Amino acid sequence: MNNGILSLDFGDSNKNTNYTMSEIKNLGLIRSDENLKTLLEIYDKVDNIELKREIVSSIGRQKNNAIILEFIKNNVYKCGFMDIVYQMYRTCLYKGRTDADFIKLGDEIKTYFNNEVLNKMSEYFNYRKSNVAKKTHTIKYDTPILLRGNNIETLKKIAENSVQLIFTSPPYYNAKIYSNYHSYQDYLQDMFQTLLACHRVLEDGRFIIINVSPVISKRPGREFESIRYPIHFDFHNLLTNSGFYFIDEIQWIKPESSVKNRNGGYQQTHMPLSYKPNCINESIMVYRKSAPFLLDKNIAMYDKTFANDSDFDSSNCWYIAPASNKNHPAVFPKELCKRILKYYSFRGDVVLEQVFIKGKK
Repeated sequence: MNNGILSLDFGDSNKNTNYTMSEIKNLGLIRSDENLKTLLEIYDKVDNIELKREIVSSIGRQKNNAIILEFIKNNVYKCGFMDIVYQMYRTCLYKGRTDADFIKLGDEIKTYFNNEVLNKMSEYFNYRKSNVAKKTHTIKYDTPILLRGNNIETLKKIAENSVQLIFTSPPYYNAKIYSNYHSYQDYLQDMFQTLLACHRVLEDGRFIIINVSPVISKRPGREFESIRYPIHFDFHNLLTNSGFYFIDEIQWIKPESSVKNRNGGYQQTHMPLSYKPNCINESIMVYRKSAPFLLDKNIAMYDKTFANDSDFDSSNCWYIAPASNKNHPAVFPKELCKRILKYYSFRGDVVLEQVFIKGKK
């Protein structure tokens, strides 16, 4: 293969054996037994995965269902690449609208591979097939609301699916006076219950943004070791088990002068194993509430006049100085809030921010 051209030898010197990606797509657009035969021959001779995937897609567009069904049966379990499996399963979904044999085969494929992408394909396809009415905001809060109390309880006062963005930071386990738990497992369980409450109030398909970083416990004495808790790693499981899925991780980078110095010991001895870097980053974890539709459906609820200006941050590293406030030991910098609101909400959206305080959240 050179420059996207596929060279094949079918043993017939009079037959065109050079196919580009575009030509393979054209073979799929014109439905005929001759094109189907050619595509099947090409499939058996191609090693390039992208071309092979396009061949499967073009085969799926043909009209001879009996041959297509047999082709998928004979190849789906031995093709060796999940990208090819996905394309064959996609054919089963669409052909299954008029042919029950494809429904049966599709179910067998999904059961055999037990794959998360296949499950999501099925969920999305069935949602589109159900002709669900266009989504609209059913409830709007016109004025800011402050709810005081345990947030697992106070969130019950907020209507289901009524919030368009959640942006918050959990308490850093036993690192602040307002965050005092008996154990790390107690802490994680409390966070899980809060995230379940967040899931209920957040609109389907919208974002929850969690700002978090690891925490180091204080040493009980020089003869004991401190513990470093990877809170952001554990939060991934909490979020996914609560009904959200991972979208992005943004690194909030602070000036090194603003963080606690950890490398003093190494500077004194230069002994291996004693090195500890200064932690100048925090994770901005971007997750979406699971929904059987693309983000396009959420965006379509807004007029194009709601689009942002042309300036944007092109990388996932944001260099922002921290902020301080005498009334709270861990406030968000205004610049951080500004960027989160710009990229993950529209004007007029309802945004939920929570203050986690042990015992009186």
